[in-house]
Amino acid sequence: MFSDSNAQQTARQSALKAIPDGVTDGELASLARSPEVKVRAAVAAHAGTPLMTLLKLAEDSAPDVRIGLARNRRESIPLEVREDLAKDKNVDVIYALIDNPAVPESLIAKLGRQLHKEYAKAARARSAAVKAGTWKAPESAAPAPAAQPAAAAAAPQVPAFPPTVQAPSRTETTAPHNNSSRADALDILLGNNKR
Repeated sequence: MFSDSNAQQTARQSALKAIPDGVTDGELASLARSPEVKVRAAVAAHAGTPLMTLLKLAEDSAPDVRIGLARNRRESIPLEVREDLAKDKNVDVIYALIDNPAVPESLIAKLGRQLHKEYAKAARARSAAVKAGTWKAPESAAPAPAAQPAAAAAAPQVPAFPPTVQAPSRTETTAPHNNSSRADALDILLGNNKR
C-alpha cells in the first residue's frame, strides 16, 4: 500500500520533528553518533548542526544520512561538500541537492550538463524555472522554523483535533437502565415472542 521511500521520508520527518529548536551543538554532535540512521539523517538535515559535525556526516555510509545533508538548507555549507554529494552513487542524494534552494545554481547547471544521467533533466528543469522566476522549493524540504519567543517555545505543541462529543459518564445518566425492557426488545428482534 505504501512504498518504502514514503515510509523512509515519514521516518525522517518524524525524526526531524523530534529534534527540539533549542538543541545545543553538543547534543547535535551526540545525536550524529547515534546507531539509528534516521536520527543521523535528521541531524544532517538540521540547519543548526555545527559544520564539523556535518563534515563527518558527509562521509556516512548510509545513503539516508547523505540525503539529509543534501537537503540541509544551511547557506554556509562549503561548496566542496555539495560538489562531493553531487558525485554520490545514490541518485536520491543528487535529487535532494536539486530540490534544495540553498544549492548554488552553478552546481545545478553542472548537474544539468551530465549526459545520460537520469537526474540531468530535473536539474535542467530547475535551472529553467529559476531563470523564469517560477521555481518553488518543495514543501518536504522546508527549512527549520524561525526562533520563537521563549513563552511560545516552552509551550508544548498540541495538534488541533476536531471536537468530539463525549458520552455522558455513568454518574450523569438520567434514568436507570431497565434490563427487562432490553430483554423484551431482544426477544422481539430474535423472534422469540413470549406474549
